Amino acid sequence: MAVAALGGLAAALPAAAQEGAPEGSAVAGRGSAQELRPLGLSRASVIGLGQTELFLGAVAETGREAGGRGNAPEDGDYDNFRLGPVGFRHGLMEGFEYGAYASFANNSADDAGAPDESGFEGVTGFAKLALSEQLAVEFGARLGGDDELYPYPNDGLDFYVNLPLQRRIGEGLAYAELGYTVRDDADVPGGNYANWGVGYAYPLDAGTTLNAELRGDENPTGSNHMELLLGAGLQIEQIHLRPYVGLGVYDASPDLAAGVSASLPLGTVAP
Repeated sequence: MAVAALGGLAAALPAAAQEGAPEGSAVAGRGSAQELRPLGLSRASVIGLGQTELFLGAVAETGREAGGRGNAPEDGDYDNFRLGPVGFRHGLMEGFEYGAYASFANNSADDAGAPDESGFEGVTGFAKLALSEQLAVEFGARLGGDDELYPYPNDGLDFYVNLPLQRRIGEGLAYAELGYTVRDDADVPGGNYANWGVGYAYPLDAGTTLNAELRGDENPTGSNHMELLLGAGLQIEQIHLRPYVGLGVYDASPDLAAGVSASLPLGTVAP
């Protein structure tokens, strides 16, 4: 159903404007493709040949439930702080980028038996190929995590594939993603899982957008996640900031979250 919905969106909506300017460069006009970025979902566009971008994220979450843990009560609550993803992406060729990132998480138990660990969620390497101006495919692998670290335990070599989609609607940008993660460690709660998300970015002025996103995971820790994100995109000199607040829809999602992500282009390297 989710695949059919993504395909229907791609077929029904008007074509998106191509990102003609380099990533991070000044783009004239309100609502340019450069300005219209997702808050937390993957972009369907890739950076140009020889370009490099650094990115950083951080979020504080309260009131998650640890359903699915064999040694915890079904409604054991915990808070979580995540620093990440922290990494880079580089345009290897036109329409193709690769990169890597890492994330650190700190669980803080509110109830006995709930997650109370801290450490790395793992190191991820990825590659993204733009299939068109509206659709891309991203492949990645993750290792070096901890199977006791929530909400994304990892204790092996995990693989994932993600399909980001974007289409212009009026002055704004509609975007979505659908993905699947295959876990190497059968002992990790939840096993393999799907992820999905939909969102919309609306330009208020040059360099400023408003975003709304609904995203979720299918059972990554024994319980489904779903969260509503509301935020903004702010172009400040060369840095693109995306502060947001999150409201949990399912119990395993945070009751309330506050986060920010940022991107910084390092310029173009001559081929």
